[in-house]
Amino acid sequence: MARAKQAGVEAMMLTVDSITGGNRERDKRTGFAIPFRLNVAGVSQFAIKLAWALNYFRGGPFRLPQLENHVDMGRGAMSISHYFTEMLDPSLDWDDVAAMVREWDGQFCLKGVMSGADAKRAAEIGCTGVVVSNHGGRQLDGSRSAFDQLAEVVDVAGDRLDVLMDGGVQRGTHVLKALSLGAKAVGVGRYYLFPLAAAGQAGVERALELMRHELVRDMTLMGCTSIAQLRPENLRFRGRAPG
Repeated sequence: MARAKQAGVEAMMLTVDSITGGNRERDKRTGFAIPFRLNVAGVSQFAIKLAWALNYFRGGPFRLPQLENHVDMGRGAMSISHYFTEMLDPSLDWDDVAAMVREWDGQFCLKGVMSGADAKRAAEIGCTGVVVSNHGGRQLDGSRSAFDQLAEVVDVAGDRLDVLMDGGVQRGTHVLKALSLGAKAVGVGRYYLFPLAAAGQAGVERALELMRHELVRDMTLMGCTSIAQLRPENLRFRGRAPG
């Protein structure tokens, strides 16, 4: 936090839904590791995408500069679960977070809040924002989606906190639904990571351009001329009456 403050960072975000590594079965099945471990599947992918192979061999040794003093990267390829275990502190509690908020003394956001009660507690200890998120569904198996919990968090603490949301946002209509439920903004992960891997900066710019066009087009079709007009009344939920 001290390094971030010295670098001029204005807002601190603490992820609170990853107190321990999840059982990421797909990562285990595919052999995903940090650093990347070249295996038969990887060789076949490189054979198809020669540009990936060139980038891999020209890129130099894998590094995590921000973590080099905290995680031992000298043991070669580590499983993702081991990597998380090295990073995380399972004893972190609300008192620790409150102390961090006081020490930061600025905009402080909790990412991974999934209930109105936790959002209220975050406001009480001095947080200025929360991100409603279930970590892409990769942590607690069977947890509700962030969309499911967004309205509850906004209703309980939306007047005291900036409420953001992430998870499953793949289209402009998803953004409009989240904003209609009261989110101030949404976060995207895979939406930009896939085009980044495929085409670099140009790929990300193209993806964001497509998202912007869809947002403008869909708002026009909804009869909305500003974000302020996006309200819960614009939505209809299956199985229950509006509102």
